[in-house]
Amino acid sequence: MRELFHLNEGWTFYGEIRNEQNFQVEKEKLEKENVDIPHTVKMLPLHYFDEHSYQGVYLYEKTVDVPEQFMGKKIFLEFEGVANMAVIYINGKRSFHSESPFVPFAKEISGELRFGEKNTIEVLVDSRELPYIPPFGNVVDFLTFGGIYREVHLHVLPNYFIEDVFAFGQQVLKEEKDLIIETRLSGNHKGTLVYKLFEDEEKRSLGEAMSSGIRTVENQKMRHTLKVKNASLWSLDTPKLYLVQVSLLGEEGELLDERIVKIGFREALFKEDGFYLNGEKLKLRGLNRHQSYPYVGYAMPKSMQELDAEILKKDLGVHLVRTSHYPQSKWFLDACDRLGLLVFEEIPGWQHIGDEQFKEISKYNLKKMIKRDRNHPSIVIWGVRINESQDDTTFYTEMNKIAHLYDETRPTGGVRNFQKSELLEDVYTYNDFIHSGENRGLSDPTEVLPRKAPYLVTEFNGHMFPTKSSDPEDRRVSHALRHSKVLSVMMESTKISGAIGWCMTDYNTHGDFGSGDRICHHGVLDAFRQKKLAAYVYSSQKEDEPVLMVSSSMNIGDHDGGSLGRVYAFTNCDYVELYKNGKFVKKYEKQKGQGLKHTPIVMEDFIGGLLEEEERFSRRDAERVKKVLKSAAVHGLNLPLFDKATMGMILLKYKLSMEDAVRLFSKYYAGWGQEGLTYTFKGYKDGEEVKTVTRGQRREHRMVVEPQKNILTVEETYDVAMISIQLLDEHEDVLSYSSEPVLLKTEGAVEILGPKLFSLSGGQGAFYVRTKGSGNHGKVFLHTEHYGDREIEFTIEHKMVSKL
Repeated sequence: MRELFHLNEGWTFYGEIRNEQNFQVEKEKLEKENVDIPHTVKMLPLHYFDEHSYQGVYLYEKTVDVPEQFMGKKIFLEFEGVANMAVIYINGKRSFHSESPFVPFAKEISGELRFGEKNTIEVLVDSRELPYIPPFGNVVDFLTFGGIYREVHLHVLPNYFIEDVFAFGQQVLKEEKDLIIETRLSGNHKGTLVYKLFEDEEKRSLGEAMSSGIRTVENQKMRHTLKVKNASLWSLDTPKLYLVQVSLLGEEGELLDERIVKIGFREALFKEDGFYLNGEKLKLRGLNRHQSYPYVGYAMPKSMQELDAEILKKDLGVHLVRTSHYPQSKWFLDACDRLGLLVFEEIPGWQHIGDEQFKEISKYNLKKMIKRDRNHPSIVIWGVRINESQDDTTFYTEMNKIAHLYDETRPTGGVRNFQKSELLEDVYTYNDFIHSGENRGLSDPTEVLPRKAPYLVTEFNGHMFPTKSSDPEDRRVSHALRHSKVLSVMMESTKISGAIGWCMTDYNTHGDFGSGDRICHHGVLDAFRQKKLAAYVYSSQKEDEPVLMVSSSMNIGDHDGGSLGRVYAFTNCDYVELYKNGKFVKKYEKQKGQGLKHTPIVMEDFIGGLLEEEERFSRRDAERVKKVLKSAAVHGLNLPLFDKATMGMILLKYKLSMEDAVRLFSKYYAGWGQEGLTYTFKGYKDGEEVKTVTRGQRREHRMVVEPQKNILTVEETYDVAMISIQLLDEHEDVLSYSSEPVLLKTEGAVEILGPKLFSLSGGQGAFYVRTKGSGNHGKVFLHTEHYGDREIEFTIEHKMVSKL
């Protein structure tokens, strides 16, 4: 039977190597430190750094005791991900290498090990942007950092074992489904394969099999069909998973090896009129994801990968995520399976197609990506082109052929940014950046497509309107409205399967992109996964809980001339009632027929009937006064002639003075010289009040510190928790112009990933805490000058897993 051992703890990191050919001598002169995997070669500032600072050749080393009882077995050393190139040495001799930063690589090293003795594993990591390795060779709008940034394992296998299992359903919409199980064995030997299907109940024992079968081994590659009754479909709302167990028995019936893969039964089809999941049409609302994090780049363990999937599904409520622009962590994909989040997974690349070596590595990447991930029910399409690259008939014909050879169940797509591209894939996937604020949201598919085909928009917005959490209110509102406009147009179209916004989070990039600070501020979340206003365009489309976010803090100083203009409610409520200082102003309802089910509710009358009630104006005169007051906010005392005449008539009719006119403006529009205006927005669903938001003068400020979790679990490697910080007023509104400094200190078995002194941005921020050592408790002490101190306590659980 196979055994899996984790090699993630206790590596020695020597730093940068200057002489690769003589590194084993050079390392004796270098400083070294003890590190755990995942690891980045250099901890970076949040912004304003030189991306060349981490690009070099670095050395990792680990000593492993290999027991004598492993002798005679097949032993594989596997790396989940190393950026960008890696050369592995076993006991001082070169063993194997990788030129693919985003897919796993492994080699059998049984003949290179010393059993019953200590063995040395050395990894030379080249984090430079080598031109023959995708995505490099030209400009690239993201960073790949460097290091052994995903986990490392040692697999101990019998001499005759199961290399791979691929299981997928056919005729899944029928009561009796066909489960096709493809198995590849390590050689042509005699034996028997036993197939079983179980419900995934996350129990220690698998329980009773739902279906089973047995087959005599005939070839190295076998295909078997199980008939399955009463199996539930995997869907967005009920992502039901099953376990396929394949056992390899020897000639005497003894168990030699066993593999278990997790699957789901679902039908996902892209058609010319849209996307269908299990026979039902679904408009795909999505976001692109980069796997990078502040300070540590790609080096984050399981919990943080899972958290991103949870944010996308549970918080933002999207249907689909694109793994731009490379295969991402298995933990992220596992979470997508579990949560019911669809995935568009694509090969590494960004606009540039390199030489033949580059193309061969791309083909290798595609094969490895599909073989690793094809059992995931969440994945519904493979991206087989270099993102936004030019047409290449020979290359992309081969890429599509490879994809269909390794997975007959899924369509292919190829993301491009120009119209009428040669369509070799099954779905035309297109980055549409036509929207600039006032124009149409998306191109007409007939303008883009070279012929009739399924059509999916894979990027929009992004660089068209970069937005920071600390930007002025009007820019944050415009950013949100752009996302809303594009999604609305997508929903209205009968030919667009969906639209995937650019992008989930802000991310580090090269100096010639972004804002010059090494950050692309393109996300609906910032780099720390904290919400910008645009995030509520997505979360307001959910139905599981009430959402109501008002776009303005209702401070006139944020607006030209003190005019509040239009204020938007991003909400899934049916309507919103506005109250000013407790008095009803107006009821606002969603505009009908605008694509999105929950369009932003537009509010621009903040006086309502108060002039009639309190000043005894007629309804007609009240509307006239409102218009004049709004004009005064724009023009001051230099009112247009018509407005002057209107106001003069009103003053004369109601025997009011010029001082009364100023009073009206101050009381009903500006709020000058008053105790303060308080606006209350009440959201209603099915006639019941379900959510309330208040805006008004800020007299009380507080800091809210929310750990993502307080229990850290050490399994294969260390664990990480994200701690979010927000500065709020008494109305729960973020103090969006605050950059309060925060000072951190730790105690016990935890440490901070990143700086211990930093400033908030836009009144919010976050930091990361990881486990360190073998202790069971840890504390973080947080100090601010104006908002006091906080103490956060963590309990650390150490789960028993096999480690060497």
